[in-house]
Amino acid sequence: MMPVISVGSLKTSGSSTLALSLAGVAAAADIPVVLIDGARDKDIAEWATKPGRPDCLMVEVADDEMTVERLVRAARRRGDLCIVDAGDNAELLRAGARLADRALIPVRFSPLSAYAALATDRLIAAESMKGRRGRDWAFVASAVTTIPSRVARTIETMIERTATPRLEIGLVQRAAYEAPFLNGGTLFTIDDTIAPGLDRARAEAAMLAYEVGILGEAVEATRTRQPARAVAA
Repeated sequence: MMPVISVGSLKTSGSSTLALSLAGVAAAADIPVVLIDGARDKDIAEWATKPGRPDCLMVEVADDEMTVERLVRAARRRGDLCIVDAGDNAELLRAGARLADRALIPVRFSPLSAYAALATDRLIAAESMKGRRGRDWAFVASAVTTIPSRVARTIETMIERTATPRLEIGLVQRAAYEAPFLNGGTLFTIDDTIAPGLDRARAEAAMLAYEVGILGEAVEATRTRQPARAVAA
């Protein structure tokens, strides 16, 4: 059975880019996917109006918990992969995490993004006994900087202090990830001349998709989850 993946943080940190990149990998593998746009700015819904959307990738819009639940349950009945972009909406973050097999908390390398990610972790942990049995969640870097910095190391330390695992694979900060929003299509259908770094972006997105269980079996988490607890920001 295809999983349900929820993506979002209390501060916009690249959730739409992450969700569309994962959906693009699935579509390239001919996996039917429902991409639910619950983010405030509706970038994915706008993307869907551009040419190049794969036939097996359907976009739905949801602004409330009941709509998200209805769409997720329908996707499960069909056996489709379902990805929920909850954006920074606290209500939809809770709903998406409860309905999902795995929730992804995107983190950019900025203090505000890190604090929001930690707050999102606490929000999800507070309802860890609700929703699907065995569901889990993890941090994922949504814009890794290629040049190490003191800020980046500080952010990594903040995240590593929590009991929630961070996925080893993340998305490097590349123009290629924004190209589909500007031109339509996905990482795997746009022309190589449109944006630099497409090959690397495709490889990263595919590795992340495997990591979260979209392609084959999900790899073991980098750390064993401990009982949910409050994390000091």
